Amino acid sequence: MAKQLSTRTGMLAHDGRAPSSLTTLDGNRHRATRRRLNVGSQKQRKIRARPDKTSENSPGKGNWSVAESEEAIRLLLDTANDYSVITVTPKGDIASWNTGAERLHGYQTDEIIGKHFSCLYSPDDLDGGLPDHALEMATRQGRHQAQIWQVRKDGSRFYGNVIIAPVKSKDGRLIGFCKITRDLSEIQFAEMACALFEAFPSAIVVIDHGGQIIQMNAQVEAMFGYRPKELQHQPLNILIPERLRDRHLEHVAGYLVDPHTRPMGLGLELSARRKDGTEFPVDILLNPIHSGKDSIVMAVIRDITEPKRAAEGVRKTNDELMALVTELQRRDREMQSLISMDDLLQSCTSQDDAYKVIGFAAGELFEGHAGCLAVLQASSRYLEIVARWGTDSLGDPIFSLDDCWALRRGQLHEVANAETGLLCRHFVSHPNTRYLCVPLTVQGEILGVFCLAGAPAHTSDHQIGQLQLAVTVSESIKLSLSNLKLREKLRAEAIHDPLTGLFNRRYLEEMLVRELHRARRRKSPLCLTMLDLDNFKRFNDTHGHDAGDALLRELGRLMRAKLRKSDILCRYGGEEFVIVLPDSSLLDAEQRIEQIRAQLKEVQIQHGGEFLPAPTLSAGIAQADEHDFDPGELLRAADKALYSAKNAGRDRVIRYGAKEKDREHSPENKSSA
Repeated sequence: MAKQLSTRTGMLAHDGRAPSSLTTLDGNRHRATRRRLNVGSQKQRKIRARPDKTSENSPGKGNWSVAESEEAIRLLLDTANDYSVITVTPKGDIASWNTGAERLHGYQTDEIIGKHFSCLYSPDDLDGGLPDHALEMATRQGRHQAQIWQVRKDGSRFYGNVIIAPVKSKDGRLIGFCKITRDLSEIQFAEMACALFEAFPSAIVVIDHGGQIIQMNAQVEAMFGYRPKELQHQPLNILIPERLRDRHLEHVAGYLVDPHTRPMGLGLELSARRKDGTEFPVDILLNPIHSGKDSIVMAVIRDITEPKRAAEGVRKTNDELMALVTELQRRDREMQSLISMDDLLQSCTSQDDAYKVIGFAAGELFEGHAGCLAVLQASSRYLEIVARWGTDSLGDPIFSLDDCWALRRGQLHEVANAETGLLCRHFVSHPNTRYLCVPLTVQGEILGVFCLAGAPAHTSDHQIGQLQLAVTVSESIKLSLSNLKLREKLRAEAIHDPLTGLFNRRYLEEMLVRELHRARRRKSPLCLTMLDLDNFKRFNDTHGHDAGDALLRELGRLMRAKLRKSDILCRYGGEEFVIVLPDSSLLDAEQRIEQIRAQLKEVQIQHGGEFLPAPTLSAGIAQADEHDFDPGELLRAADKALYSAKNAGRDRVIRYGAKEKDREHSPENKSSA
């Protein structure tokens, strides 16, 4: 049996040799183990080689040799602390237990002897009947080896290499088994670490205390282009760009003062250098490894070219999105201001109100830019600036159509460079910035021009948006002005007499109520005069309707010339006219009407190549007293005074008074007038 144990021990020394990876990661410990095994082997060889002096002289020759062999085996087993060597009976009961078994499994000899060796197997292996199967295979094949999980006394597990061999007597009878177990946990961990080291996606370089490369993984060649032999025992500076090597040495010196796991160059832009001289951005993670007296550093290098490019793309996209959001917010504000301007322009009743709205709204829409709006005067070739915004004065208050290139061309005129562009002549001084002029034309009719200084050129989306805004504002302005102009024209036609240009009866009815309320509130006098041309029917029948129309127009011109601007002239109907004279007493009103009556006698109407004398006129004047401000009563009073003048012989002016108020005039007198 001793001979067979010796043979199996030799097999262990051969089969259980640690792989090279284990020697690399934990060499000190395993070198000590091999030294102990070598010492035991040497002692065994010395015992075997010792001369057998008793073989010739002593009759106890065989007993001494067996004892000597047993001592050698015991010594060998006691020194093999890294191996569990036990013997079991043919039934599987543990018969012997060495020091290595105590260390690996945690059982003392006195507490494990006699127990079945299946207590060293995991529950899963027990359920599968692995212990009995192992003994059966060892008996059948002469040796059974497997790498399986073994269980310690405290229930923890370790991964081990198990060899079971049968032990037989000299006559070949099975007397037991020898089970040798080696802990593979550290070897397995070392192999996993080596595999992870090689398979790690980043480049890993191991550097000694002198700054030289002593080990590297396969990614180093893929990343830097150097083969392992080219980098072995080379300084790390070979991987650093020359312009950064001084700074790198400072970082290394600072790290060696306090070596611990940390990113190298935290907060800095790090670059590495390939074999071909090209540079690329990297992240470096340093991790110190203490191995005996000296320390080594493991540097994990990650190429961040793609992540940096992706981050730059994300940043650029984010900037574009932020710019887009800002642009959308700006356009939303512009749209709100534009809607507000349109709403205010729709509420304007006159062009003067519209000019004020345009100046205010344009100042908000084109903040930081100066501008103006000029409109074409009626029946003229001159434009007048009616609205301004900004701090600079752009042009003359009045200028000609020919002074603006936009009006001459009938399209938008933009000057990007004031020094080389074609400048308009309507500026007070040549602008030192770009500008644009937008003609305001509706159905071929020129309304004016919209000017904007500092207007953006076609160099960005934002500037194109500003240009489009200027055009949109111009479109809105010209439509609003055109609508107001049309509205004022229709209103003028509705309240004016087309023949004489005086106000008509509709306007008189609207205005008279307002003027009476104003006179009452201000406690001021107000007179109303009704005039009628004498014998106008005869004049019309004699000289024709054209002559009659000319007479009516001349009378309207004469009255406008002799009366104040505050006085209101209306053609009441036919040859009858009504004059409202605010702030005038009866005496003042009578004097003015007498002047008109006298002046009409001197007027001659040119018709058909001859001059026709104008007929006379009669007039009645009534004053709104303190208690009588009714429009209808006042008109009736003036009408009665007029008929009093007719009845009195025509060609005169009569004031309505107390006596005339009750005087009745017959329809015959009215028809005779």
